[in-house]
Amino acid sequence: MTSPERILWIGGLTGSGKTTTARLLARRHGYHWHSSDTRTWDHRDRAIAAGDPGAIAWEALTVAERSALSVEDQERLRHDRGPLTHEDLAALPDTPAVIADGTPFTPDLVGPEPLRPPVHAVWLFAAAETRATRNRGRGWGGAGGPSDLQRADELAAAVDAAGGTKIITTEHGSALDTVAEIERVCADWLADQPRASGTEQRRALIRAGNAAIVGQYRAGLARPWATTDPATVIRAYDCECADPACTTLLDLPLTTFPTPFTADSPPLLAPGH
Repeated sequence: MTSPERILWIGGLTGSGKTTTARLLARRHGYHWHSSDTRTWDHRDRAIAAGDPGAIAWEALTVAERSALSVEDQERLRHDRGPLTHEDLAALPDTPAVIADGTPFTPDLVGPEPLRPPVHAVWLFAAAETRATRNRGRGWGGAGGPSDLQRADELAAAVDAAGGTKIITTEHGSALDTVAEIERVCADWLADQPRASGTEQRRALIRAGNAAIVGQYRAGLARPWATTDPATVIRAYDCECADPACTTLLDLPLTTFPTPFTADSPPLLAPGH
């Protein structure tokens, strides 16, 4: 069971750079990477099973009906993923430490303790145009609409009010610059956490992250209203060579992976790795 002090929280809206940064940071330091966003459909199914009216109503809508929702209706149908996120993190082992990223992460979800030294909660922000470009490249909806801009303003205000740490990724030349800034801000926390021991444990952690991404997309495409061809879903996956310094990503279609994609499946390796 993961202790709260073993978690580094990285929040931000889609396209802010939090997932890429979290993956690089976890790999470099030998930590478990946990993305709440890869649990989106699992969280929705659990909310529906628990009788959440917003989740049930949203699932019953057509894609066109969802696109036509007002900002107020989008908020009304949004189910609370906070308790589900805490359940997910609590189920992880206490070692190694966890780098967790997700769009639902607010100061209220993280709690007051991580906002005090040693810092282990940061929020990443990027211009709406930058986030929209990144999202389109992943085949997701763009940013910059009324609901998105409202959420960005609300998150920034909440982080400021709580005295949290904001990092503007648009000011960085690459994700590695953002990693370096988090390492600077969270140096005391990073220096005090348990890490993966050995190559096999590192490789297992990377495989768990890749499998989570595969599971996220397969769960979305399994919805009765989904029409996307899995062969067209191309995402970046981490090379599983287990070298802490490796930053290679493999752009692969979802159909590349066996079903199920488990720890026993052949490793994903970049050429020469």
